[in-house]
Amino acid sequence: MSYQLANAHTSHTPWALIGPTGVTGGMILERALALGHRPHLIGRDPAKLTALAEPAGLSWSAVDIGDKAALCAALEGQKLVLNAAGPFAITAPPVIAAALASGVDYLDLNGELLALEALFDRDADAKAAGVALIGGVGFGIAASDGLAMQVAALLGGADSMRIAVAAGSGFGSPAVAESTVSVIAAGGHEVHKGSLVRARLARRRWIERDPSGAVHSFASAPLADLAATRRIAGVRNITAGVPMPRGQARILSIIAPLLPTMLKFGPIRRAMANAGGHAGAARTTYASRVWVTARRGKRTASARLDAGEGFACTVDIALAAIAATLRNRPASGAHSPATAFGADFITGVPGISIVINPA
Repeated sequence: MSYQLANAHTSHTPWALIGPTGVTGGMILERALALGHRPHLIGRDPAKLTALAEPAGLSWSAVDIGDKAALCAALEGQKLVLNAAGPFAITAPPVIAAALASGVDYLDLNGELLALEALFDRDADAKAAGVALIGGVGFGIAASDGLAMQVAALLGGADSMRIAVAAGSGFGSPAVAESTVSVIAAGGHEVHKGSLVRARLARRRWIERDPSGAVHSFASAPLADLAATRRIAGVRNITAGVPMPRGQARILSIIAPLLPTMLKFGPIRRAMANAGGHAGAARTTYASRVWVTARRGKRTASARLDAGEGFACTVDIALAAIAATLRNRPASGAHSPATAFGADFITGVPGISIVINPA
């Protein structure tokens, strides 16, 4: 199934964008305007909002997201709000609260494990309010949860699953950097016997191969993909990881117990944030990939998703999710992209290809 990013109906439906002055939010706004969308812009800085909104004739609201009444007023008349402003542990709770109070569907680009768990905890509230909360409509969760659902189905259910996420990014983002540091500061996590449990960072290490046969080293990390996959696929043991040289992974695993304390110190936190903004090396092409491997007994099934530059892929996924929500609204409640739009949602996003290796 192929998903249109906009059509005559969805492009004229009112929706709001939080964080349009950031790197990712700005890219989403630019693409949305090219597709004919007219989002209402919400941010903190009136001058920056005016500079963005006036040339395109857009409406805007300068709001402190901690001011629930002001945020609810900014959401009045909107069908949905896309939160593109991280870190989501800070921004998501007040925006979700305002969306629930306003009866407005909520989407975000969250890739933070504990923030996504907190969104899922609002499932009953969302159902009572008649609102859809959809977390992770960017590269990462949206790229892995559909694969996880499809691979688990091939096995008739999986006992264990491993997810490897590699985003090739040509941009740096302070918000992404701070989100990354916040995730690391919360410590390592895995899913064990159906529960999200603490585990030493980088304690598991493995390799994956890309279409050219090149080998990529991964180490376990507390990705939000753990929360989404645990919820949708019923898998009781899940490990997720990011690219990391083996030597670096071994060192990180040794010092992992000290990291939460170390990251309380400003200079260390800033240094790690500067190194973790997903800025790519200077080159002309980028590849982003996700590998999912599932096991049931002695049987194994796997899948690989191939895409382009990570931020650009996030923009396309976010706009496809907006169009899907406006065209055929998901059931009320808390969702990841696969439960909101189906396991094949990611397959229809432009520029993405998937290879599935059945059991």
